[in-house]
Amino acid sequence: MSSFPLRILTTEGPVLDAEVESIVVTAYNGSMGVLAGHAPMISAVVSGPGKVTKDGTTQWYVFGEGTLEVRKPDVVLLVDFAEEADSSEAAKARALDEEDLHS
Repeated sequence: MSSFPLRILTTEGPVLDAEVESIVVTAYNGSMGVLAGHAPMISAVVSGPGKVTKDGTTQWYVFGEGTLEVRKPDVVLLVDFAEEADSSEAAKARALDEEDLHS
């Protein structure tokens, strides 16, 4: 599978700088994924679960609000925070906890 350089940056510093096969984030209208060769774009990201696939392995995250920029050849996710989660369920639960904190 094709890959692309991904950088995940937070206000605390870099979280990930690696070659990956895909990233999925939570956008205003639902989940949005990026694969290698995606057209350039910028999108707002809302707090929620997300995942990164690298070397055929999926790592789940909870991402804060921010932006996702796809520019050839790399992708940059700039968010308030990014925390690893053990599973999709854990990521969703943590995202709900974040929503409760900010409501």
